[in-house]
Amino acid sequence: MKGIGIVLFLLLLPAFCRADVHLEAKSECSSDKVIKRRLDVRGESLEVCAVSEKTAENEFNAVSAVTPWFGFGHLKTRGLLTEAMNPCGYSPTSEVFFENARLVLDRSIGESGLYGVFARPLPGLTCFSLGDRDNQYLRGILAGATINDFSFSLLLENSDIMEYSSPSSWYLSRPENAGGAELWNLLCNCIYEKDWFLVSLSAGSSWGDYVERGFFNRDYVTLFYKSLFELNFMFSGTTGQYLAPGGSVPSSQYKYGVDAWLRPWKPLKLAGVWYTDYKRPDCRDLYYNDFVRHLTLKSTLYLWDFTLSAAYAADTVFDNTSQTTEKRHYTGSMVYDSDFIRLSFSNQWYIEDERFYRDVVTAGCRLYFEYLQASFTWKRDIGEEIADSFTGELIIRLDNFRLNLSHKKDGDKPSEFTVTGIINY
Repeated sequence: MKGIGIVLFLLLLPAFCRADVHLEAKSECSSDKVIKRRLDVRGESLEVCAVSEKTAENEFNAVSAVTPWFGFGHLKTRGLLTEAMNPCGYSPTSEVFFENARLVLDRSIGESGLYGVFARPLPGLTCFSLGDRDNQYLRGILAGATINDFSFSLLLENSDIMEYSSPSSWYLSRPENAGGAELWNLLCNCIYEKDWFLVSLSAGSSWGDYVERGFFNRDYVTLFYKSLFELNFMFSGTTGQYLAPGGSVPSSQYKYGVDAWLRPWKPLKLAGVWYTDYKRPDCRDLYYNDFVRHLTLKSTLYLWDFTLSAAYAADTVFDNTSQTTEKRHYTGSMVYDSDFIRLSFSNQWYIEDERFYRDVVTAGCRLYFEYLQASFTWKRDIGEEIADSFTGELIIRLDNFRLNLSHKKDGDKPSEFTVTGIINY
């Protein structure tokens, strides 16, 4: 993939000489002997990204490109393609439910992620092959269309089942995936959007060699009115036999919840998230599911240049219906932000089973000047031990050039220094 990418990059480069393009070159060097580089070129109909990372033990290089007709290299999924990889894995706050299904460039510097190629022979039709850096294990076709307020996506994927085993493999009543077999996934997504509501529905099925047929369903409804309120409902679930592409077993079998925010008074915003996540049992013989219940409540008050907020979060974990663990998290913060200075202070308290066990205090300052920006952050983590950390950053901007100098000191660990240079045209 690396050699093919470099050749295609050189073939496509002359096209930029005749087009209006944006170029960004970034180079970063840190005190732990890690060197990162990225060259990002964006035109009207072509995006090219070349990245490299060099450490004392390893060297990583990748060249990626995307056009309206084809793409290759380090890629990210959106919409239905993302949801297919991790069914029941997203909370009501996720944007994956109403994103357009597509493949885009992944500009991150790192070996993890998806690599592959895709082609769009017709508008609304994408053929792709994806995998990690060593194996291409997922092939598929994505078709989509938009008519007025209605959009539709259909996804057909064929993948090689990767080897899978669970901690309870010695007493499972069914054989586990040994790898080498094939799996098929068929999913569809329908989105209908109007001025004050949006409905997104997804359904799918999996089947293949030595695999029982499984089913997946996800429903999402959102109601909103300008800047006054928004209310989101979500439900997702799979049957016990459903497998995600690659043969991976979804960690959750059911998830449902609500996400909402309300602005009864312009300076005041109230928000809350609640969902319950039922974990998938290790085998069919279990009569119960472990599940997690999450609740977050947050209020924010905007007064001139001040922002005051308070938040409460609680996670209740039910383990084997006999053990229950409850974790609570309280946060209070204040931010002052003007044209030339930003001051922030926050305090977080953590409680588990009615026992206080952690307190985190964070204070920060950021100064804005015409060509200079400086920021400092101090954090004290008070738990079984007291640990202090400090982060400082200096940013110099000169026309198309930016220089970032950062320093981080975390407890007793050695200090880390990072120098980053960015050029934009």
